[in-house]
Amino acid sequence: MTASTSATPGFRPGARRRNRIAVGVALAAVAVGGNAVVYSTLDSASPAVQVVRDVPAGTQLTSDMVRTVDVDVDASVNVIDRIDAVVGSYAKVRLVSGSLVTGEALQGGPLVTEGHAVVALLVPEGSLPVGVRERVPVDLVMPAAVVAGQPPAPPLVVPGRVVGLPTESSSVLGEQSLSVEVTVADSALVASADDVRIVLSAPSADPAAESPAATTDGGGAGDEAGP
Repeated sequence: MTASTSATPGFRPGARRRNRIAVGVALAAVAVGGNAVVYSTLDSASPAVQVVRDVPAGTQLTSDMVRTVDVDVDASVNVIDRIDAVVGSYAKVRLVSGSLVTGEALQGGPLVTEGHAVVALLVPEGSLPVGVRERVPVDLVMPAAVVAGQPPAPPLVVPGRVVGLPTESSSVLGEQSLSVEVTVADSALVASADDVRIVLSAPSADPAAESPAATTDGGGAGDEAGP
């Protein structure tokens, strides 16, 4: 009697299992490709200057106020990438801690322009109009002096620009200090007034950004145009 041996067949997955294996391989390839895209975008980060604490408007920046960080920002954002490019400049507006420094937020000269002065005004809490912020123009309205036997005079109005907002008040009188830039000629009048009300004006050009040379040239042109 002759013994017959039969060969054991190898493993052959069914059609449905082969499809599942193919789908799994495809998903793994997609995951690897996605990771490659993520890490490639991380490599596109570039340095930018960031403030490490709140910087009030008008403050001259020093090296201990800023640091450089690697960020991925849109090319349209004009961020500054070197600390030496901001040190010595003045903040046009308040720079909040953690924000990136842009060229539009800085200026080369002091915040107070030539021929102007900054006056601190005590105003009642809650009396500031909504929308008041640093560098916005305001009208300072003061009642005229009362003269016996004379009809009431209209209030005095002095134009100014806010350069410092009130901080948290601890005054028992319920007053806050607001810093306003006015002309030197009006500074004594505003500083000596007992009652000053703040009126938010229509936006206008920032005098701190105007060039003295441009102002002089403009005046000369006006003189030449005259007879």
